[in-house]
Amino acid sequence: MVALQQRLTDALANIVGAQNVLAQPEARTRYASDQYWYAIAAAAAGQPISRPDVAVLPTTPEQIGAILRLANELGVPVTPWGGGSGVQGAANVDQGGIVLDLRKLNRVRGIDHKSLTCVVEAGKNCRDFEAELNAIGLTFTHYPASTEWATIGGSIAARGSGVLSTKYGKIEDHVLNIEFVTPTGELVHTPSVPRHAVGPELTQLLVGAEGTLGIITAATVKLRALPQKRVFGAYSFASLSEGIEAGRRIMVSGLRPPVMRLYDEHAASHSLARAVDIPLSEPTLVLMFDGEYPDLVDLEAKIAFDLCHDHKGKVLPAQLGETWWEKRYVFYYPPYAPELPSIWGTVDVVADFQHIEEVYHATTRAVRESIDPKWNLQLNTHFSHWYEWGSMIYARMKVPTGPDNLQEAKALHDEIFRAGIEAAMAAGAVMNDHHGVGLRLEPFMEAQYGEAGLQALSSIKRALDPNNILCPGKLGL
Repeated sequence: MVALQQRLTDALANIVGAQNVLAQPEARTRYASDQYWYAIAAAAAGQPISRPDVAVLPTTPEQIGAILRLANELGVPVTPWGGGSGVQGAANVDQGGIVLDLRKLNRVRGIDHKSLTCVVEAGKNCRDFEAELNAIGLTFTHYPASTEWATIGGSIAARGSGVLSTKYGKIEDHVLNIEFVTPTGELVHTPSVPRHAVGPELTQLLVGAEGTLGIITAATVKLRALPQKRVFGAYSFASLSEGIEAGRRIMVSGLRPPVMRLYDEHAASHSLARAVDIPLSEPTLVLMFDGEYPDLVDLEAKIAFDLCHDHKGKVLPAQLGETWWEKRYVFYYPPYAPELPSIWGTVDVVADFQHIEEVYHATTRAVRESIDPKWNLQLNTHFSHWYEWGSMIYARMKVPTGPDNLQEAKALHDEIFRAGIEAAMAAGAVMNDHHGVGLRLEPFMEAQYGEAGLQALSSIKRALDPNNILCPGKLGL
C-alpha cells in the first residue's frame, strides 16, 4: 500500500508539479470533511470518513485528463472537490484514493458582452465571480447561501440553487454548455447552447451528477445587467394555507419575484424575527422584485402585493424585506447556524402545488415525532424556492446536544432523516430540491427512482466509467 501511494504521488507530481500534490497526512487534514454534519462530527471524533491517500490541484483540463487516465491504470478512486461547502457529504473521499481539488481552475476565460454570456472555469469561487461581474455592471444572479465557499463547478455538480432562483432559476437554468473530462480522461465540449434538436441534452446529464459521470472543468453561463431597482414587501397570514395560496397565485399568474420566502409560524417567530429584529407571530411572506425597468418592477410588485391582500395578507413594514436581503446569509453563521455537539441538517423536498401543503404537514410532523422528545428537537421550516408549478420546503432541524457516542448520534440523525424523507415521498414529494444527494440521501435513491430507474442510471455510469473510479458508490450507482 505504501509503495502504491508513493507511486501515485510521484506520478501525479509528474503531471501537475510537486507543488500541486499533497500527500498524507496533509491531504487528510485539509480534506477531512465537507459541511455534512456526520462528516464534521466524525472528523472531530478522530474517525474521519474522508480519507484521501493524496490530494492534487490541477491547473488545466488536460492535466485532469491525465490524472483520470492514471487513476484508471492504477485502479484508484477519484473524488472531485470544489469549495467543500456541500451539506450532503458528496465531497468526502470515503473510498480513499485521490481528492481532485479544482480551485486552481479559476479563470474567467471570456465575456461575450453582446450575448451576455461568460465562459468561467469550474473552480471559480461564486462570491469572487459575482464581485468581478458587479464591478462591470453585470451579475450572475446565482447567490447560494454558501457563496463565500462554493464554486461554479460545485454548484453545477450538485444542481444547486440560490436566493434569487424564483425568478432567475436554479443553476441548471444558468448554464448554456459545459466542458468536462470523462472518467476515462477524454475532454468533451457540449453543444454551445441548450436549445437544440441534435440528440439528448448532454450538458444536463452532468448537471447534478455530483462528479460521478465526469469532471466539469468550465461552463458557459448566462449573465445579466445589474438591476436598476429593487422593491421589497412583507405580509403575514392568519394561516399557512393562505400564504401558500398567495404564493401559488403569484407564480401561476406569470409574476416572478426573485425572492419569495414563506416562513411558517415557528420559523417566523424564531429565526426570521431574530434576523430582522421585528416581532413576528404568524406565517410570514417576504418578497422582492427587481429589474432593469423601474416602472415594470413597481407594477409587478403592486400586482403581487394585491394578490397577497386578496388572500387576507396583512402588510408588514417593507423594511422587513430590506433587512432580510441585507442579512440573507446570516442564517448560515453562528449564532444562527448550529455547531457541535448539536446534530443538524435540512430536509429540503419539492412538490407541485397539488401536494405541497400536505407534504409540509407530513414532513414536519414526521420529523418532530421521529425521536424521543427528551432530545428537544427544534425545527424551523420555510418555503424558499418557488416554481410556476410548485414549491419546496426547507425544514431545518437541530438537536441541541446529541449523544456523546458518535454512532449513537449518527443513528439519531439518520432516523430523523429517514422519517422526514419517507413521509415527504409518501405525500407526493421529490426527496431533494437543491442540496443534492451525497452520502446522506444515497440510501433513498432506489425509492426515489424505482429499481428500473436506478438501473438505467447505473447503466449510464458503467458505460462512461467502466472501471468505476469516479466517486464509486455515490448516488447509489
